[in-house]
Amino acid sequence: MDLTRKFEEAASNSAVNISTLEMNRKYLIVDAQRVVTKYGHAVLLSIKDKPYNTIKVFLPKRYSAVVFEDDIMSVNTHKVMLHLVYSAKCEKSISYILGIEE
Repeated sequence: MDLTRKFEEAASNSAVNISTLEMNRKYLIVDAQRVVTKYGHAVLLSIKDKPYNTIKVFLPKRYSAVVFEDDIMSVNTHKVMLHLVYSAKCEKSISYILGIEE
């Protein structure tokens, strides 16, 4: 890959909706943060989309509620290498089904 393309991919570091992720693909989690948004507290994950591209996704509230500071620290210190997997969207409740895999 040429340097120009690497810079273009690196510059597109933006938050995306979970629905834009590819289903059943493992996205390496490179960073996790607890943030405050206009909707309340949330967990923001930085995940690898391509070798030189990191994207950010907000976890839905029900997932954010079970992520604690020690979990965030484990991810950020790279004690564990975890992957986010978007596996489905429940049509009845219109909610995203996510998983974490090593």
